[in-house]
Amino acid sequence: MDSRSNVTAIRPEPAVHPELALLDALPSAVLVLAVGSGRIEYANSRAAQALETTCSALEGRDVSTVLAPIEWLLARKDMPQPDRVLDVALPSGRRIVAGYSVSELGGGPVPQRMLVFQDITTWQQLRIERDRLLQMAAVGLALPALLHELKNPLASVTTTVEVMLEEVEPGPVQSQLHAVLSEMRRMRLSLEGVGAVGQKLRCARSGAVDLAAREAWAIMSARARQAGMQSRCAVEDMPLLPLDPAVVRAIVYNLMANSIQSGTPGTTVNLYAGLQDGGRTFELTVVDNGPGMSADVLARCTELFFTTRRTGSGIGLALVRRAAEEAGGALDISSVPGYGTSATLRVPVTGEAP
Repeated sequence: MDSRSNVTAIRPEPAVHPELALLDALPSAVLVLAVGSGRIEYANSRAAQALETTCSALEGRDVSTVLAPIEWLLARKDMPQPDRVLDVALPSGRRIVAGYSVSELGGGPVPQRMLVFQDITTWQQLRIERDRLLQMAAVGLALPALLHELKNPLASVTTTVEVMLEEVEPGPVQSQLHAVLSEMRRMRLSLEGVGAVGQKLRCARSGAVDLAAREAWAIMSARARQAGMQSRCAVEDMPLLPLDPAVVRAIVYNLMANSIQSGTPGTTVNLYAGLQDGGRTFELTVVDNGPGMSADVLARCTELFFTTRRTGSGIGLALVRRAAEEAGGALDISSVPGYGTSATLRVPVTGEAP
């Protein structure tokens, strides 16, 4: 006879079914509860492993101390699986999402309930990411037409405000117009940051990349100041380069936006750009002293649609990396939690485009 069966056989009332020893062979975590009290009469090894404890430490406790009150569990036992989940805090401080089911356990001397649960944290994350990807795909279908519809009136309004600024006298009205113009330019930069998806960084026509980088920094530095942050720009004067200024602005926007969104008041976000390797390589760096990224987040930060922010899109860093690689360059990101993050784009500007 199984040694575990011997142990359960000599327990005082309420009695435990002899068949419960077989539950140790199940792949799911199982708790057997007393009807009425929610007292854990039996825990298999999978349950102890999932809850980071031992079977003996679980048995005799109330289920509310490890999962949830029995009334809460029973009230949701007939709901569909997406709603029948638990947020469980483990002794190690880790949190998991557990799916569960509750059923009556008959045939024994004392009525009991069987609670089966399983860690579905990974599945839950996949489901959330799947839903977000479907939403992004739906937006992506309408995005080109939407950007076209927005850019033209935005350009018209911007031009109108610029003309008005030349005609009004210095004073409160002029200051307000400058504020409006700044916001309009930031909107244009945001649209470029999203609309640059699919555009090539390398192009046949050379452009003023240094001016494009400074223009994007000026707009983003205002956004940083609004968030209580500081910013500094050190962009060298460069000759015309075979790079698309609009894509360069989009790169500066996305890198600085990532630093600003993840930073806190007092964070410093700096932009550096220039030619390296004797003028053969264009290098652009955005560095901050913000909270930094963990190793897990750093490993995935350039994946398309990956984000740690609830309202994030996960497009920015993926866009920058793809633009760099398509131009024959690379995007290098380093980060230390508590010390900050540095993102450096390097692209060759001599020779033919890959």
